[in-house]
Amino acid sequence: FGQYLRPSRSHLDVFEYVHPDVFETWRRVAEAEFDFLYCASGAMVRSSYKAGELFVEALLREGRTPEDARRHARAAGGD
Repeated sequence: FGQYLRPSRSHLDVFEYVHPDVFETWRRVAEAEFDFLYCASGAMVRSSYKAGELFVEALLREGRTPEDARRHARAAGGD
């Protein structure tokens, strides 16, 4: 989850600044209640924030090897 940040004066104003505690709450909900392996949640988080690193960490936590991660990435069309 991320926070909209106004890139310039020609873009929409920020409607509300979300407190970091709210981002932490949503991270916990995503991981505990929706079974996300990992949820990056914070004001500066973007959609692909650390995606590759977090994917590999999640596989390793499940007991898979780095080669499993590479095989999975290749099958999904990655390098």
